Amino acid sequence: MAPGTMLYGIDPAQRLRDTLTHVSRVHADAKHILMTGDLADTGDPAAYMLLRDILSKVRLPIYLTIGNHDDRGAFRDVFGGEGFVQAAVDLDDWRVVLLDTKDDVSHFGCLGGGRFEWLEEQIADAAGRPIVLAMHHTPGNMHVPCFKTSDMKETDRFFSIVTRTSSVRHMLFGHRHVAAGGTLSGISFTASRGTAQHIVLDWEQYGKPIFVAAAPSYDVVMLDRRDVVVHRHEGLEMLPVIRAGDPK
Repeated sequence: MAPGTMLYGIDPAQRLRDTLTHVSRVHADAKHILMTGDLADTGDPAAYMLLRDILSKVRLPIYLTIGNHDDRGAFRDVFGGEGFVQAAVDLDDWRVVLLDTKDDVSHFGCLGGGRFEWLEEQIADAAGRPIVLAMHHTPGNMHVPCFKTSDMKETDRFFSIVTRTSSVRHMLFGHRHVAAGGTLSGISFTASRGTAQHIVLDWEQYGKPIFVAAAPSYDVVMLDRRDVVVHRHEGLEMLPVIRAGDPK
């Protein structure tokens, strides 16, 4: 949100600052930070300027993509660059591909306009290197009643590309505001709750999802040769110690 503006009674900017402070302290050896969209709730340029200021104080490299709440033009006006907000980053033996899934005419995900072709190029250029995809929308059914079956267009085409080889090993999603993991078309995934409002898993709620102000959450992705392990920080506070551990 723009400076001084709250969202559902919480301050997203302060929650992001607290999260990034925690990341920088607990995971100072991280290679990258990935942010998978909905960077600004209404695409307000002032919100992107605030975000740029917050991120400028973080020493770790940060890669961004956008979500359905974002405005690509306003984002580019503040952060620079042109076209879709996506990138391919080679990290040791891995390739990390961030996809811009924003559709300009709906809240559904979309990879039209050359993005399908770009994804194919990144997979081909990886030359067998294992790949992690990071994107905003979830191209499959999360089995939560208040969600539609899928929130991406042309999911068949998407999965025909990412399953063509065995290179794509894991997918990272945002968007749903819930913590989830599993497989879609045989590819493992994790979905992060995010740092702002979260959604309650109420299996009788078929209308609007219930938002709560749970503690900020973020995921830690460990890439080890050809394996992926994802740890989740569900809160930033120190919990009561009931048995002390051994020192190193």
